[in-house]
Order: sequence, then C-alpha cells, then structure tokens
Amino acid sequence: MIVSINGIGAGIALMIGAPIVGSVLSPLFAKRKTPWVLVADVAQVAVGVPTAYVVNLPIDEGWSVPPVPRTVYVVKLNLNGTVQMITLSNVCTHMQCDVHWDINLEQFLCPCHGGLYSIDGTNIGGPPPWPLFRYQHKLVGNTLYVRNVLTGIGA
Repeated sequence: MIVSINGIGAGIALMIGAPIVGSVLSPLFAKRKTPWVLVADVAQVAVGVPTAYVVNLPIDEGWSVPPVPRTVYVVKLNLNGTVQMITLSNVCTHMQCDVHWDINLEQFLCPCHGGLYSIDGTNIGGPPPWPLFRYQHKLVGNTLYVRNVLTGIGA
C-alpha cells in the first residue's frame, strides 16, 4: 500500500512539475527572429578606410537580455569600379581580443598576440586560425543595417 501511495504521489508531482520546468527552460530552446539594426549612412564611409561603429545588437538565443554593444567595422571597397560593403566583427579569431585598424600598417591588428588581418578581414599574420567574422548586412538606399548573425569559417 505504501508503494502505491508513493507512486501516486510521484505521478502527481510529475504532472505538476513538468509544465513548470518546461516553462522555465523553454527560452533556452526558443529561437527568436534576429532584427536588423541601423549602423550608418554609407555615404559617410570613406572608400578603403575601415570605420568603426558601436551598435547595440540583440542576442537571439536563451533568455531575453538587453542588447549588447558591439563594434562593427564597415569597410567600403572599390573593386574594378564596383563598390562592395563588408561588415566585420572586431573580435580576433585566436583568443577573442579586440582588434583595431592600424593606420600605419594599413591592417587590422590584435594587440594580444600580434594577429594581423587585411582590410577585408583575411588573416595574414600571427596566430589567428580564421579570418575575422562578418556580420550579415543589407543596404536600404544608403543606409546600412546589420544583424547579430556572424558568417565565415568557424562561425
């Protein structure tokens, strides 16, 4: 009789507890739509000179948290008369230090371990195993938008 009472109690606890645990953990598995965030007017970006912008990018996984400030390097290149926009993360692919554009070297430099990247984010020196990650971007007229989706090797 005690075994059957314990079994009934366990069944009731499971019926009550399962929805509670599910509602608490469901945000971890829910995928939210990643919004586009305004970065800049590309008419203000010089050709061949990476320009850093700090944007507040929402995190699209897990519990809802406030947007996180991230530095996005916007690079406008003129390739054979065609203007190309690149939006790069400023995080080194070696040890996740912040890279910056060095005017004298005309390269992105990671101060932690001497990683070097070309203007398009390609790793060209030091220990970084991959190029800088790129944010997905879109142009609406002259307005550039990015969203918190990284592309590239290892992303």
